[in-house]
Amino acid sequence: MIRMKLLFVCDAAVKEDRLRCPGWVQGIATHLSADFSVTFLSSESFDPAGVEVSSIEGTAIGLLPYAAWNTPEQLCETVKREKADVIVIFGTEKTYSLGALTLCEKAGLLDKTVIFSQGMALACAKHYAEGVPCRVIRRWTFRDLLRRENIRVEQKKMEARAKNEKQIITAARRFIGRTTMDEAIIRMYHPEADYYRCNDILRSAFYQGAWRYDDCEKHRIFVSQYYYPLKGFHYLLEAAYLLKEKYPDLTIAAAGYNPILGSVAENELKDSSYIRYLKKLIRRYGLEKHIELTGELDERQMKEQYLKANVFVLPSTIENSPNSLAEAMLLGVPCVASDVGGVSDFAEHRVDAYLYPSPATYLLARYVDEVFQNPAEAARLGANAKKRAERDYDTEKNAKALSDVFRAIAKNN
Repeated sequence: MIRMKLLFVCDAAVKEDRLRCPGWVQGIATHLSADFSVTFLSSESFDPAGVEVSSIEGTAIGLLPYAAWNTPEQLCETVKREKADVIVIFGTEKTYSLGALTLCEKAGLLDKTVIFSQGMALACAKHYAEGVPCRVIRRWTFRDLLRRENIRVEQKKMEARAKNEKQIITAARRFIGRTTMDEAIIRMYHPEADYYRCNDILRSAFYQGAWRYDDCEKHRIFVSQYYYPLKGFHYLLEAAYLLKEKYPDLTIAAAGYNPILGSVAENELKDSSYIRYLKKLIRRYGLEKHIELTGELDERQMKEQYLKANVFVLPSTIENSPNSLAEAMLLGVPCVASDVGGVSDFAEHRVDAYLYPSPATYLLARYVDEVFQNPAEAARLGANAKKRAERDYDTEKNAKALSDVFRAIAKNN
């Protein structure tokens, strides 16, 4: 089989003279390495001199700076020099994607280009701050003023990204996705586009190990993100208020960097409007002793938090393809998730997770309660989730599916 060349355009960056990029993109590169060589086209400009050619799990990865392909002519030269068969742009919602696609179009390379859908800004813009009061959305804290960005400005930026995304969907010819939501949005704006449905390859650590009820910390909820409104942490706090009397030892462990605990005076200069709102809810609901911030977590630490939890909760107002839910399911953690966007493509209600309508915090509380009070039910949900995720995120199967897509695109060119 002929070894082919892929150019990946993603959030690749150079830190400490090494390549850094999203873990799931690294996973794709690693598992395609037998059939493809991969070079990352960084979305950042940097001096390539002295940058280490990174090795991801034994896979040699090339790296080129944005400055090497920021005109159509330079992109053509890069494609010729690298003998690239396919250009893969990760994320319709990313700020660099429209510029990258425009270069491909001007260089006559659209037929060689495929877009990997991810967050879908067109949906995120509609649901960004659901459940947050208008006064909070329009408020400015000291931190917001310094950064010139409050929740409403964040919404407007998401709306601008949505406009760019619409242009991308209209202009591009080929897409890779994995949910009913992203396919529906792509078909809405470009009915004739080629759409390839392929599941992701998750970070390698989550393919080993399994959640056990006897080993978890009872009445512990884990959430992987919380620090901006779309992640729905305000809804989870409302549900926690309904649970705390029954479970005095209730813990909500949240990964992230923003300080929402401690005295208001101590951290108020660092607070965004949303973080300030979360602090108010925590005080109102008497949850000060129930919140545990883990700080930023690497892959290994995230896995430890999943396995330590009694339940993983995804309270988001919108999600297209939440890898956090996929990782929790792959480990066999009982999951409760808002039934938004593409979540129903990940799990079936009462079979391998509990799903609930996003604003219905009483149902969120009810399903967390069912996991807490019924160990057998928790184990059943976790086992079913693990079985489904092992099928959906089988590395060999998904690598072959992606390989087939890339080869089909190359063959047509």
